[in-house]
Amino acid sequence: MKYPLYRTAILSLVVMICLTSCRKESEVSDLTNPNSRICKTYTQQFEAVWNGMSQGYVFWGRDTVDWDARYEQFKPVFEEFDSRPANRPVSAAEYNSAYQGLFEGLLDHHLYGMFTVPRAQYEAFVSPGRNDYYHDMDSYTQRREELKVLRQRLDLVPNSYYAYDPEDYGSFSIPGMYCALIKLVTNKNVAYFRFTNFYLSNVHEYYPALDHGESVQEPLRKFYGPRYWEGISSEGSYANDPTVVGIIIDLRGNGGGSTADLVPFMGSLTQRSTLVGYTRVKDGYGRLDYSPWSKFEIGCPRLHLGTEKPIVVLADINSVSCAELATMLIKNLPNGTFIGERTYGAVGALLPDSEHQHDLFYSGCFGDYDYYQYGSSIYRYKETYPYYVYTSTYHMVDCNYDDIEGVGVQPDIEVKFNGSALRAINGKDVQLNRAVDYLRKVCIWDQNK
Repeated sequence: MKYPLYRTAILSLVVMICLTSCRKESEVSDLTNPNSRICKTYTQQFEAVWNGMSQGYVFWGRDTVDWDARYEQFKPVFEEFDSRPANRPVSAAEYNSAYQGLFEGLLDHHLYGMFTVPRAQYEAFVSPGRNDYYHDMDSYTQRREELKVLRQRLDLVPNSYYAYDPEDYGSFSIPGMYCALIKLVTNKNVAYFRFTNFYLSNVHEYYPALDHGESVQEPLRKFYGPRYWEGISSEGSYANDPTVVGIIIDLRGNGGGSTADLVPFMGSLTQRSTLVGYTRVKDGYGRLDYSPWSKFEIGCPRLHLGTEKPIVVLADINSVSCAELATMLIKNLPNGTFIGERTYGAVGALLPDSEHQHDLFYSGCFGDYDYYQYGSSIYRYKETYPYYVYTSTYHMVDCNYDDIEGVGVQPDIEVKFNGSALRAINGKDVQLNRAVDYLRKVCIWDQNK
């Protein structure tokens, strides 16, 4: 039944009043909404940001930063900014340093903050997540070198390599995708698939009409089959080809993206829904007001892998967010193995859209979404101090309730990145080699014992 607009509005108002009446009196009176604050001084901006984090940061139950001590330390800094005479203005370096210090050491590896004083035309940015391990080449160069070595492999089945590079078309809204068959022995192959971010759904939803649409889709069609957006076909897919006895999903350097990709493209590797871990959210404005832990499962679509073939997931320190969830999924399968390095450690799920803000869910992103979306230029002639903090909505742990945030997913078989071997004249991808050797042992040697 469709209701007239005014009736819907009245119903919504009643629901809001009922919900508000259920809150504690003190909770309502003490509440500072970090989305609706209009700040006109440095101190007001600091107060709004500090309160937004105090109320809505989802990792206070684990984070070791003393947030109250940070208030005592940095409030005088921002007050001093406000008291400056006109002939001694606050510099961009001072402003940036203050916010860097406020957020220093916080656990959330998704966290990103942006703050500005438009009339002064400077901004501060913070991203406190840190890792103590880095590769000796950037992730883009690493991927190019690894793909070059892949194409030169002597065991690559002829005419089996299909690729789409977004750089070829100047587009980064869909991932690079690469698939191939790697021969173990005669008539026994490994199906290999790599992609650079979790926006595979965009290929089906947005790109079929483009001139290069077929080349965009071809790697997915080859690995998953003709109806790739629904999972793995029983016919016409590398994954379910009768000569394929093992699978490698390469998530190295995968920067994450949309969880909508997880069921059709990762869940189809399974035989049933798979428990990945547990999540909880804030259910109140107190720092330790948490919901109970809830299961985080990835469903199995109608089209899925026909047999329980051994699956290896390759991941590394540059595998982030959804790539880590997919790694956890495969690692948890009875036929799954994770080879490579620990992942980045940013698995707290996000709801960054403007309609999914802190004041609706007690946690997550808060501040001026327009500033985040359009930049500080829209405030250039206003006397406001906008801010936006992009932070996790969910706290996630693995199946043993062990934290992943800031730690990363640990491999079953550790193989560190080796840039020297990759750059050599006869380059070697030691992580991929280890995955192929593992599948050769599992699929061939063990079967012939």
